[in-house]
Amino acid sequence: METLRSSFSTADWIVLGLLTLVPILMALGIMAIRRELHATAHVEARTVRLKTTGDQRQRWRQRTQSQHLVDLLDDIDSLLKQIAPDDEKARQDHKEAMRLSWMSRHIPVSTLLIGAMVLISVLSAVFMVVAQGPVNAIP
Repeated sequence: METLRSSFSTADWIVLGLLTLVPILMALGIMAIRRELHATAHVEARTVRLKTTGDQRQRWRQRTQSQHLVDLLDDIDSLLKQIAPDDEKARQDHKEAMRLSWMSRHIPVSTLLIGAMVLISVLSAVFMVVAQGPVNAIP
């Protein structure tokens, strides 16, 4: 085994390292995507129903002389913007995240076959490089 290690050149070790890195990066990428999809699926699309409408709050803001009431109305509006009440885009994003999360739990057979073929080809290349050993055309 020691002769095999000493007979490889630096380029051989770089190629072996890169070939070994491919399946590791594939697995890490799949795990990162799944984790992100699961995190977005757990965010609940919340709707908030207030007793006042936006038009009523706007009228109060124009009529009032109190700075405290204006500050409170601004706080309400900023909080509403953060949680996106009754926002159709937020609900669509939540539905899409849930759909993608469900799909990530069910890997299609074709994806499994293609991934297996890529892994087999990478492992075959690694074993071929190891089997051939160092090839130096210049003595």
